[in-house]
Amino acid sequence: MTTKTSKYRILETNVLLERFVTYNEVFTEYLKTIKLIERGEALRYETYSRWIDNYLTNIKSFIKLCNSYLSKYNLENSTIAEKLNNYFMDLIDIVNYMDVDHNLVDHSSIEKAQSKIRARQEEFLQALNILVK
Repeated sequence: MTTKTSKYRILETNVLLERFVTYNEVFTEYLKTIKLIERGEALRYETYSRWIDNYLTNIKSFIKLCNSYLSKYNLENSTIAEKLNNYFMDLIDIVNYMDVDHNLVDHSSIEKAQSKIRARQEEFLQALNILVK
């Protein structure tokens, strides 16, 4: 029974990893969209406010998927959960560098946040790798 459970856990971990990669690409594209909005090259009705709403909706969807995985394997208080939490906090923190009232973006802070996010991604992947071994 444990071999079967272990096999499913590895398969589901691979699915989580695949989703992680996919969502990272989505979040990267969102960050590219900021510059398009600024230059006026985005869709006609795309604003920073709408960008934030859509961005946070995608983060919430990904959090829900990750929480499902964590609860299924009783990993809520694990290193993986901690690394994911740090990653999500940094993703969400990016919206603090956007001023929707004045339609301004603090690009230098967003660039620093992006490098911090990349570090969090690596930390999560290392923690996930330990779990699979």
